[in-house]
Amino acid sequence: MVAVIVYLGFGHATAFAAPGTLSTAGTGIPRTEDGAGIKLGPRSLLHPGFALLIGGDNNVFWNRKQDVGGLRAAAIVMPVAWVGIGNREVRDNTLQSPPEASERKLDYNLRVTAGYRSYLAGAEDIRKIPRFSVDVNAFVVLLPGRRFSVALTEFLSRFGDPRNYDAGVGFNYNRIDHRGSLGLVFRPGGGRLSLSAAYINELLFFQAQDIYNGDRLVQGAATEVKWRILPRSSLVLGYSFANSYYLSCDAEVDPDCNEDNNAHRVQGGFRGQLGKRFTLDALAGFGAGIYYDDQNGPNFKNFIGTARLAYYPTLRTQIFAQLDRQFSDSLFGNYFVDAGGRLGALHVWRWRMFTEVAMSVYARRYAGLPIPGTESRVQAYINAPGFVRKDTIFTLSARVEQPFGRFFVLGARYDLILDKTDFAARYRGGLLDAGGFAKHVAYLVAAIRF
Repeated sequence: MVAVIVYLGFGHATAFAAPGTLSTAGTGIPRTEDGAGIKLGPRSLLHPGFALLIGGDNNVFWNRKQDVGGLRAAAIVMPVAWVGIGNREVRDNTLQSPPEASERKLDYNLRVTAGYRSYLAGAEDIRKIPRFSVDVNAFVVLLPGRRFSVALTEFLSRFGDPRNYDAGVGFNYNRIDHRGSLGLVFRPGGGRLSLSAAYINELLFFQAQDIYNGDRLVQGAATEVKWRILPRSSLVLGYSFANSYYLSCDAEVDPDCNEDNNAHRVQGGFRGQLGKRFTLDALAGFGAGIYYDDQNGPNFKNFIGTARLAYYPTLRTQIFAQLDRQFSDSLFGNYFVDAGGRLGALHVWRWRMFTEVAMSVYARRYAGLPIPGTESRVQAYINAPGFVRKDTIFTLSARVEQPFGRFFVLGARYDLILDKTDFAARYRGGLLDAGGFAKHVAYLVAAIRF
């Protein structure tokens, strides 16, 4: 169980971010950048595409070298298909609708991406690892920039994924992850002031029957007040509330049951442009995660914030740096806190080659680990004083894509994920489950896209 939650807490961080923040639930299915598109009507563009990825994974089951079975490597073949349509671009999970009213009545961007990952290996337990994943993203704004606007955002994914230990073909992390938001924006007067309110609904559901204690329903609300002080810069103040309810858990029967909780977040600051070449998001505030049913605690009550500075030296280049401190409800323990930062850059060369590189370093702190023998089947923890586990998580990603003509693309991708921790859990019978892993994944990509 410990190894399971280690993976879920990090392996696809976007899928398990803080409820109420509406971060992407995307599976991370790899694809290429869009082409020029096929024009539909006066404003919309259609972007279909198909890619074939061939590569390898040095650590299929997210193991450490010291674990039983060691590292298991395998080659990968993965066809990916997608189709997108919209009249506005999406950047950083935000539809790029201008704040000013225009003749437009609808801004939208819709996309479906599907991938089928096959491992090429002699061992049956690797060959039969779950293969199919699909990702649906929808951004819709009705009456953009008007006095009253309606906004809908939806992220829905089905992800086929192996365990982070070699548990056999029938055991996996297949899951469905939905995150949706429906909101109303009111702009009184000339539109410099905007008030928004939204209902948030999220669902995390594991298709493997033995991970029922991770099935989670989140319902909440978010509101924001924005004062536009410059054409593309605003002062903002926001509040969000999220109630996390674990669907299949009975704390009186199941010792591994997760705790229902309420999460509150208040943040304010600046969001917008600085001059012609810089953008800045600087938000700071307070977060509270309240676990009413956990008599031993702890609750989270502390500072949260984010700062992201992006520099655009040319229209084809972006360089960014970001710092964060956020908390999230955890499937292992009560919550975890991430504190760290990201650096990245992307550039489109004169010969149309697209390049991107990014890295991140985060200190993760899990608090409120289940009490061994009472709240968990774990018999003892190693290096978890005060029922707190600490990890350092490092990621590195890079990709390059070279178009040939209008439609054909060749490229390469590389991802490194490193989790360093001295934490371990001991189960009945002497089984020792140690945390931490290192994983390298690399692909060559050939694609036809429009």
